[in-house]
Amino acid sequence: MYKVKRTIYIENQAIDVWFGLVSKTKNGKNGKYTVYLLTDDPDNQFNHAEPILSNITSKDTAIKKAIEYAKELFGNIIAGQKSE
Repeated sequence: MYKVKRTIYIENQAIDVWFGLVSKTKNGKNGKYTVYLLTDDPDNQFNHAEPILSNITSKDTAIKKAIEYAKELFGNIIAGQKSE
């Protein structure tokens, strides 16, 4: 699994997010990526990888879509906390 850390900014808050990418190849051809949202630092033994996206054809696109997903997810969480 290829692991990447990104910092996303939502409403003046910086959130560090870890993503994992796995490429499935068949017959040596370029495969499609499955993107995982990691619940913690990859070195943490309690880390869990939750699949969030699949069938993405390039690594760059997979990372961009993962960031968009995380921004929406955390944006909704923050908005929900404010409405309470």
